[in-house]
Amino acid sequence: MVKYKVVLFFLLVVGGVNAQQQPKEVSLKEMKQVWTTFLSALKTKDTVKFKRLSASKIRCYACLENTPEKEKELTTFRDTEEDWYTALYTTKIYIPVDLFIAEDYNLIFTHNFVGLLVESETIYVNHAIDGVNYIEVLVTTTKPTKFHEGGQHTFRFVKQNNTWLLDDLSTIP
Repeated sequence: MVKYKVVLFFLLVVGGVNAQQQPKEVSLKEMKQVWTTFLSALKTKDTVKFKRLSASKIRCYACLENTPEKEKELTTFRDTEEDWYTALYTTKIYIPVDLFIAEDYNLIFTHNFVGLLVESETIYVNHAIDGVNYIEVLVTTTKPTKFHEGGQHTFRFVKQNNTWLLDDLSTIP
């Protein structure tokens, strides 16, 4: 029940912001194929294929704080940059794919996490932002309990040159 509330909230936010923009219809079959192809690269740890399936930069907040050194760097950034929030969300959060593969890929896509992505419930959403069509794949990675609302990882794909490419990796909440 909580999972559906989170998804509904997400859809309302995206829908409210983009009420006048209708996505180009993407079939469920196509969305599932995009996810299956992406998962196959993760399961085999094929970073060459992962790079081919990714945009040149991946929006990834978790990448900014997934090691003690990066946490310290982010804290220093917040303490020293006057307009840190804007800089964080307009520039710093976008990780070049080669840097992502070198520094973040193995930290995020562990054997256990990839197994969780394969086995967990998946929801597919097609939406548009500023006239750009996206596929969003939401995977429940933390089941809700009596004491926790649960959580999802989201993987957003954008179509470039007839190929759906990962351009965002985030979490809800």
